[in-house]
Amino acid sequence: MAETSTTIVNTGNQDPLSVFYIHPSDVSVHQLVLVKFSGSGFHNWKCSMILTLSTKNKLRFVDGSIEVPDITSDEYKYWERCNNLFISWIIVNLDDTIAKSVLFLQTTREIWQDLDDRFGYTSMAQVYSLEQQFLDINQGTDIVSEFFTKIKTIWDNLNDANPLPYCTCKKCTCNLSQILVHQQLEHRVLQFMMKLSEQYSQVRGNVLMMEPLPNISQTYKLFAQEESHKEICSVTNQTESMAFYADKIRFNQNAGNKQQTFYSGNKEQQYPTNTSQNFKADSQNQRRGTKPNYFYSHCKTPGHSMERCFKLNGYPPGFQDRQTKKFAAVVQRDNTS
Repeated sequence: MAETSTTIVNTGNQDPLSVFYIHPSDVSVHQLVLVKFSGSGFHNWKCSMILTLSTKNKLRFVDGSIEVPDITSDEYKYWERCNNLFISWIIVNLDDTIAKSVLFLQTTREIWQDLDDRFGYTSMAQVYSLEQQFLDINQGTDIVSEFFTKIKTIWDNLNDANPLPYCTCKKCTCNLSQILVHQQLEHRVLQFMMKLSEQYSQVRGNVLMMEPLPNISQTYKLFAQEESHKEICSVTNQTESMAFYADKIRFNQNAGNKQQTFYSGNKEQQYPTNTSQNFKADSQNQRRGTKPNYFYSHCKTPGHSMERCFKLNGYPPGFQDRQTKKFAAVVQRDNTS
């Protein structure tokens, strides 16, 4: 035992595995967690601090597993240095008002215990507030990932404020704790789907038909994939609509030109698009017994202009019936001859 104690004293601040070891980067005082504690959300702040202190191998200073060494011992100077450094860490991660209230406490353990006594309690008022937040929350205009983050934050706070009971006697053989946890997770899958908007009703129905129900992470992935699919379809439909609209504008612009292109033989000729003029010219040609020597490039039909092209503008009512009767008359005439 004497040799072990001597080793700790001689190498306590040099051995990376020692609880008294301080890395050069640890000397700089900086904020360890994302948000300073200001009086609300203590459990989240506490969990973040515990994770950070654990990575630095200094969690034993706040959980009370290290006793204060005798002031006359050589080990005391290592402990004192670490203790003062950790006090500065905690103070930096507290709001100014709360930091002043713990500034004159002597050890890291005392500060940690004081904060836990003042802010670490659980009351039914907190549970009520969290339950009310959950009742009021809905997806609204949030995307699936944003909404899932909000609802999961409420679940985590409820777990911290009102955790599920678990077996402490270590003699349970029915796995009641695991059954309760499984039921809670299934219930949260249902809660998540109930709070989503109705545009996901089809995916919701598919999930409810699964046996067993997927866990909450798998359920989130299904709805996130459906959201991505809807976005792709929306962009595709919008692109097609814009292309159709552009074609319509192009057609209207072409129809509004002062001249149209027709073909007479192998030569390209320009004719006015005035419908009355075209009809007048065609009537004159019919009275003379001559056929027009131009045709429209779209349908290749002699005497057709853009306004008179059935293939472009659509067939008039009863056109197909007249064509059928005309064809039948021609066949009957051929048969009688």
